[in-house]
Amino acid sequence: MLLTPQPALASGPEALESVDWLSRPEVTEPETLLEHAMGVDVAPEDRPEPFWVGTNLHDAESLTTSSLAAMGLEPRALDFDPTPGILYMSMEGHTLRPWCGGGGQTANAALDCSPLVDEEVTFPAYGNDQTKATAFQKLANYYNDFNLVMTTGRPPNWVPYTMAVIGGSSSLAGQGGGVCGIANVACDGAKRNHVSLTFPQSCGNSVAEIAAQETAHNWGLEHTDITSDIMYPYVTGGNNSFRNECMDISHATGNGITQCPQVHEFYCPGGGGEEQNSYAELMGIFGPRAADTTAPTITNLVPSNGSTWTTADTFVISATFAEDSNFLAVKWDWLEGLPDSLPDGYDRCTNNVCSDSYPAWRSNQEPYDFITFDRPPAGNYTMKVEAMDAYGNYVTETISFTVIQSDEPSTTGMPGETDTDAGTTGDDTDTGETDATGTTGGEGTSAGPGETLDPTVAGTDTDSTTGSEMDEGCGCVTSNAPPLSAGMLLLLAAIALPRRRRN
Repeated sequence: MLLTPQPALASGPEALESVDWLSRPEVTEPETLLEHAMGVDVAPEDRPEPFWVGTNLHDAESLTTSSLAAMGLEPRALDFDPTPGILYMSMEGHTLRPWCGGGGQTANAALDCSPLVDEEVTFPAYGNDQTKATAFQKLANYYNDFNLVMTTGRPPNWVPYTMAVIGGSSSLAGQGGGVCGIANVACDGAKRNHVSLTFPQSCGNSVAEIAAQETAHNWGLEHTDITSDIMYPYVTGGNNSFRNECMDISHATGNGITQCPQVHEFYCPGGGGEEQNSYAELMGIFGPRAADTTAPTITNLVPSNGSTWTTADTFVISATFAEDSNFLAVKWDWLEGLPDSLPDGYDRCTNNVCSDSYPAWRSNQEPYDFITFDRPPAGNYTMKVEAMDAYGNYVTETISFTVIQSDEPSTTGMPGETDTDAGTTGDDTDTGETDATGTTGGEGTSAGPGETLDPTVAGTDTDSTTGSEMDEGCGCVTSNAPPLSAGMLLLLAAIALPRRRRN
C-alpha cells in the first residue's frame, strides 16, 4: 500500500540556532509528560517503541506497569489535580496513520497518528444522523457526572483532546473477530490526546457502551469483574454504568498484570492496587461537571501593541493569562518580520503540534513565553497569541511593534521586563476576551465561545450483543481549524458535587 506522507511539523526550536538574535526562552519545568510524572529524565533512545501487552497498546507516556518496566522504572503515585477534559467523537469517517511526523511523539489525536494501526487506514462513517445523535447522547449519559466536554466538531489542533473514532470493523485495525474496540492506556488520564477505536460493524448495537469503555481506557481505567460496570471486559447490553464501588480487576484479557495499580490503590486503599472504583477514578481525573462561560483573560502582554524598541534591546515575547479552571490551551504565531532562515514559519503551542511546545501540565499562572529577541534588526514585527479553555471560551490578541536602529536601549521600560507599558511608544491594547453574551471588551480581536450543543435525540438502548470482547489498544491530523464554532460543544451542566483533590 502506498502511504500518504504525513507532513512534518514546522521547524523545531533548534531552527532558532540559525538566527543569532533569536533564542528560546529558558524552560525550568519538565518538558515531557514522562519527566513531569516520574521526576526523571529518560533519553529518547531509552524509551520503548509502542508495544502490545495482550490487547493493550503501551508507549513511554502510558505510565503503565509494563511501559515503566521497559524503562527500568517503578510505578509512583501521580498527583494530577482534577482537570476538565474534551472528548471529540469522530463519526463522519476518519483516516489514521501510524506515525506523527516528528516531534518525538508516538500518538496524538490532533495529528491523526496512532500505533493502533500498522498502516494508513480510513475508517468509514458510522450510520445516519439519527444513529449518530443516539450514540452521542448515550455516551454523554455515561459521562454525565464528570467535567468532560463532549463535541462532534473537531477542536483546534493546539487544544488537547481525546478522540473516539467510531466506524468500520476490527479487521481494518488488524484485529480479529469479536474485538469491539481498542485504545491506548494512560494511567490517571495523564495523557490527554490519545485515541480510541470503536468498531460498529463488529459489535453493532453496543456502540456507546463500547466507546465508553475504550475512552475510559485512554484515561487509565482497566477491566473489572462486575457485569454492571462499564469496564467489564465483555459487552453486556445491560443497564450498566461506571460503578462507584471497589471491584476486583479482571484479567480475562491481557497478560495478568495490572497496569495502573498506583492509581487504583489511591481510590481503593484496601485493594493493594488490584481493585478499581471506576466512578471515583473518573471523578478524580475530571472533577464534577461544571458550566463555564467565562473566557480566559490576558493579564500581561509583552511587548505592548504599538511599542517601539531599539536594536540594542533584549526582551521576551510573552503573555500571562487568568483562567478560572486549570485547563488552558495557548498558541503563539509569528505573523510579520520572520527571518528568511525560517521559511516554514514559527509558532509555539500546547499539544505538541507546533514548531515548539509548552510542557505538559504546566501551571496556568506561569507566563507563556514565546521567543527572545536579543538586539534584533530594525523592522516591523507582528505576533498573535490565542488561548482557549476546555469549554471553548476563547481570547486572542495581535501585537505589532517596531524596532529602530540605535546603539542605545529604549528609555521606557527595562529591556526584557514583562510589563505591558514596556517600549517607547504606543498604548496598551486591551485583550479581546469575549463574555458569555458574546460582547467583546477592549480593542483586541476575539472569537466567542462555542455554543452548547443540546442533542434532543435520546436513543433507547437496543444493546443485545453478548460475549464480544472489548479490548484496549490506541489512535490521532494536523488541523488549522479555527476556534470552536457554534454547535461544536456539548457543555455538561453543573451539579453540586464536591471537588476532589489528590495529593
